[in-house]
Amino acid sequence: MNVETCVAAVGWETHPMATSRTPRRPNTLGPTGLQVAANIRRIRQLRGLSTTEMARRLTERGRPITAVAITNVEHGRRRVDVDDLVAFAAVLDVSPSALLLPPTAVGRVEVTGVGVVAAHDAWRWLDGQWPLGAPRDPEQLRRRLMDFFLMSRPEGIPPYHDVDRVVEWMRSFGETPFERDNEVPPE
Repeated sequence: MNVETCVAAVGWETHPMATSRTPRRPNTLGPTGLQVAANIRRIRQLRGLSTTEMARRLTERGRPITAVAITNVEHGRRRVDVDDLVAFAAVLDVSPSALLLPPTAVGRVEVTGVGVVAAHDAWRWLDGQWPLGAPRDPEQLRRRLMDFFLMSRPEGIPPYHDVDRVVEWMRSFGETPFERDNEVPPE
């Protein structure tokens, strides 16, 4: 009896990948994971830190990761969880967002769960400045911005933009910043 027959007999629903014949490697990194690996290595080297020194600093901060594990991270052989990401950012003295995207706002970037977008739009989104794919309709834009800023910013930290001013700007120019900037010049 195969998996599909068992699932049908019991009446369970299953994810399509659960019945796939193609084995999935559990630690395969997506585009953001690969970018994190590259950024950790790049910034560590720019800071003049060896993997041994970085491991020592991570241990001092309560997140012990060996030098070998750091090398494995940098070569995409070890995943970085959220706690690791924050600890790496603290040791490297950068914002966690600096580890998630390429160090440029030019061109296009693939973001896990989003797809390929203009790099500067990805940075605006990641920094909580602007939602990806904001609508053109002024009232939909107002609602979307209010919701985005409410959910992306903690109480007491104001948004980067005044919603009414952005909606008025969009009316005047006929396009959102995302639409205006979505035309990225070829590299």
